[in-house]
Amino acid sequence: GACLQELSADNFSKKQWQQKQRRRCKGCTDSGKDVDVAKLNAIINKGGEQVPSNASSSTKKKKGKKNKQPIFAGNTDGRYQKNDGPKLAYNICAWCGKTEEQVKLMTCSGCENIYYCSRVCQKAAHPEHKLVCGKLKEDRKNTKKERKVSKKGNFSISEASGTGSFFLEYHPGPGGFSFLSYTGELRRGEEPGQFFATDAAEEGAKRLLGQKFPLFCSTLREESLKLAGTLKRVEMFTNVDELHAIDQFLLACGPLNDIQRAKEALPYVLHQINISGLKPDGSIADIGDITVRGYSLNALEWASRRGNFEIAEWLATDSRTKVMLSRSDSAPVAWACYTNRVELARMLVKRGTDSHATYSSVFDHKPPSHLAGENGQLLAVKFLIEECGHDIHECDNDGQDIRVSLRRNNKVWASSAGCVAVDDYAKSKGVLGEMSATNKKAKAARRKKTEQSLDHKLAAALRQLEIAGGREDDDNGSDDDEADPGDYLNELLAVADARYDLGQFSKSASIYYKGYHVAMHKGSCINDPAIFPIAHKMIQSFAKAGEESDLKWAHGMAQQNVNMPGHPAYIREDLKEVERIMTKKGMNVERF
Repeated sequence: GACLQELSADNFSKKQWQQKQRRRCKGCTDSGKDVDVAKLNAIINKGGEQVPSNASSSTKKKKGKKNKQPIFAGNTDGRYQKNDGPKLAYNICAWCGKTEEQVKLMTCSGCENIYYCSRVCQKAAHPEHKLVCGKLKEDRKNTKKERKVSKKGNFSISEASGTGSFFLEYHPGPGGFSFLSYTGELRRGEEPGQFFATDAAEEGAKRLLGQKFPLFCSTLREESLKLAGTLKRVEMFTNVDELHAIDQFLLACGPLNDIQRAKEALPYVLHQINISGLKPDGSIADIGDITVRGYSLNALEWASRRGNFEIAEWLATDSRTKVMLSRSDSAPVAWACYTNRVELARMLVKRGTDSHATYSSVFDHKPPSHLAGENGQLLAVKFLIEECGHDIHECDNDGQDIRVSLRRNNKVWASSAGCVAVDDYAKSKGVLGEMSATNKKAKAARRKKTEQSLDHKLAAALRQLEIAGGREDDDNGSDDDEADPGDYLNELLAVADARYDLGQFSKSASIYYKGYHVAMHKGSCINDPAIFPIAHKMIQSFAKAGEESDLKWAHGMAQQNVNMPGHPAYIREDLKEVERIMTKKGMNVERF
């Protein structure tokens, strides 16, 4: 046959040999010789299966191409599969609102994150959706990358707030060495540098490194010297179980997303809070004071920012942790909107959280709508403006509206489709994109915002009390049996805290007394430790009310609690402070 004798198989690879034998050289072409297909197959396959002699068998395949199953609307295996979790309300048609129980839903082929029930609804929603489709697609790709990393178990995160930053390098499993890095804050005599997180972490590192452990410790000391005078601290560990209960609780609510570990660590965290005593300002600590060092986010805020819906819902409903919903220095809705967790934010608002809440960690009291806008989260901005009633024209502490804030704090906003969409949305609402006329106006706005934040805290607390089925009782020291507030004690105390912050000491004292009375009869013994924090706030409220009758109430209640076995030291300090005030006012001080 043509060319079979002229070309040797030894000069070519198998693939090249097959391709060469399917062609004819110039001499064969001139003489009109054809390739002997049968002989060719015998040479190539060496007695194996014959190559088909039809024309399709000689089609050259492109290098690197594989026969994959095409991805189309009906190919569910090729679609992006969401992770298992609570069934959220966004599984509805983004245009008409039909749920997946009513009709089979399909996802946008671009971002694969938004649902539509038909082609008609998709076309109707396209002008608006195209502004954020690219951002959602990018987020989906990042999520898939994180999921690949999580399968191996190793991952790292770096996050920042208005007070500092946090970094975690996590390598679980045998031989893994992880570390936490905090920047911006040192607590309780901590020193900057690199250290082992706990004694257990040091023992774990010693077992892991063996003879190399002394050299590793020497390296840590050298690195610590470099960090002297800074606000950065790095802590090493080999297993999460080696960390303190507080760190385990926070990490479980945040990047680890481990609700079981969070629930197991919570009792130990509450015990640490109970034995820690008063805060520097004289107030009683609660679970909301447990925050990430440097980062300054509490457990609910971190779960909201990370989008851990199940954990956030548990924290918002558990009687031991839901105090974080109404704290003035907690902004879970703002952080949820920052990462576009709209459904999580909606759940928090329904539970009574103030959507307007902001504080120093939110990048210097930045409004939640500004926070979401700077990150290009149009859906979150619309949620805050259209559902929560935020003012689109609101300015931050520097007098910047949302458009100016977006341009100044996100230097690459013009290249982000989400940021451009937010800017266009604000412009359509009449936002001019200008600075406030004077700093005086900005300062006035800041004072007004502070007053409003306290009013919002009281409104949120009253709303929670109403949701729990309770009411505010202003009768001073009343022992009414008409309604037992035992089932909504925490909500009642939250109202008292809000009135105390507003300077309404007489009202807060009466509510604290009501809660104190209930807590005493609710506990298993008359000197239940849970009553002392309430007693402290009640005594402080009566004392600050300033009237002679209020001071007598404060003195009597302080003596009563001092005589209880197991009372903490701050109750004795309360008694001394009340007696000092009474003496200064010329009142007769008598103890019973």
